[in-house]
Parts: sequence; C-alpha cells; structure tokens
Amino acid sequence: MSENTLKITILVDNEAQEGLAKEHGFAAWIEAGDRRILFDTGHEGALQKNVATLGIDLSKADTLVISHGHKDHTGTLDRFLAINDRAVLYFANAIDAKRFWYTPDPNEYGMPEACKKAFDALPASRVHSLTTPHYLAPGIGITGPVVRLASFENTGGTFYFDPDRGDVDAIDDDQSMWFETDEGLVVLVGCCHSGLSNTIDYIRKVSGIEKVCGVLGGMHLLQANEERLEKTFNVMRDWNARFLIPCHCTGMESAKKMEKAIGSDVVSHGHAGYVLEAGRLAR
Repeated sequence: MSENTLKITILVDNEAQEGLAKEHGFAAWIEAGDRRILFDTGHEGALQKNVATLGIDLSKADTLVISHGHKDHTGTLDRFLAINDRAVLYFANAIDAKRFWYTPDPNEYGMPEACKKAFDALPASRVHSLTTPHYLAPGIGITGPVVRLASFENTGGTFYFDPDRGDVDAIDDDQSMWFETDEGLVVLVGCCHSGLSNTIDYIRKVSGIEKVCGVLGGMHLLQANEERLEKTFNVMRDWNARFLIPCHCTGMESAKKMEKAIGSDVVSHGHAGYVLEAGRLAR
C-alpha cells in the first residue's frame, strides 16, 4: 500500500458477507497512508469476531474516532481500549450521556456502563473533545459538531435524554470524517444524525473542496418519509458522486429506493467485509 492510498473496510454492519458476524451497529477500519484509524466500535461484539476473521489488528490503531455516543457505535469501546493503550480518541460533546430512543417504547441507548468506565479512565492526553473541525493529518478530517441548515433534515428518530420524553436529544455529538483524494471528497458517516445534506455541505465549506467522490456509512433514513427521501436523493444526484454506499441505519427499503432513484452504477449496499479503495490522498 503506497504512502497516500486510502482504504476503508467495513468491520461491523447490519449485513455481512459470508463468514462474518452481523449486528445492528457500525464500525470501519481506515488505512490512510501510514495512519490506522478505527471509526466506531460496533454494538455487541461483531467487531472482535470480524477483525479476527479479516486479520486486522486493532492494537495497531493510532486513532479512534467515535461518530456519536449511541450504544450501537460505542458498544465495545471497553474491549478496544483493553487491547490498545495508545490510540487517541476523538469525539464531539458528551458522548457518555444517558440517552433513550423510542422505538416506539423507550430503549436506553447510550454508551454501556462498562464502556463509560473505560472511557473515564483514559488519561487526558488520549482524549480530545472536538468543538470545531480537526485535521488528523493532511487530507484527513473530522467534522466535530455539524452546522445544520437544511430544514428537511432531522435526527431521524425520537431521541431523548430521559425516559419521559421531557428532554429532547438533538444528538449534538454527531460527527463524520472526510478524506481529500485525487478524485474529490470521500466521506465516512456513522449514523449521520446531522443529515446528509448538512454534513456534506459543511465538509465542502470547511475543506474548500466541492467535488464529492463518494459517501459511505449509516445515513439514518430508516424512518424518513417520502418527502424527505425525495429531497435527499435530489441533493445526492447533484453531488454527481462516483459511489454511494448506504449501511447500517439507512434502512434496507430506503437504500433500495436510493438505488432506484440514483442508479445501481453508483449505489452499492454496504456490509461487514466491504472494502473500498478510493484513490490517493491529496497532499
């Protein structure tokens, strides 16, 4: 692998190729030049099973990026930290808050207690809470909290900080990553609770790069109505991206509608074991 090649492997997803575990969760392994980055930690252990099968050594990760504090993205944080004593953790806002998702009953959905303890035990030198965008290295960025301007986008569900629906959770810790390649922006999203349009517009503004090569990850269109889907697909068409890879919380039906609306030559369904080789990082 050359020093500025980008490769992203989906480690955890709701779907998986034969021989790999699947679960409601997300995680990805990023090889970007000499950087090794884990993006999220999945939900209940598919991460640990799948890296063993794929031959990926999580102890070699230099960075852990958490997209947001829901348990399907932070569920094995403690197990990762038990085998990796050097990775620097990047997150936005309070990822360890108590949280609920109504589905329709209240489901406690924050970071598991064992993961909170492991997170709290980290030395300050390994913990970075982002309030603004941050470049890990030239061409490798983390959004931090995303500015939300598109009125048709929302968090994609009924999220609260309490079981009585008194304190709405706007999921202000939602963040994504981007990679500046010779073909344009490659964007990696965990659940994209900030909205796809908001997230891509923000990354374009921060990076100064308009061209979108592709987007991979959970797009949280599972509960989107037809009006939102239509507006989202119109925005996505305007990107003229080379690839769109919906995963996890996009929802299978919404992903199928995306494929029909935009084309199977652009839209591919993500799964654990999916490998994206997306050109060279621009330096």
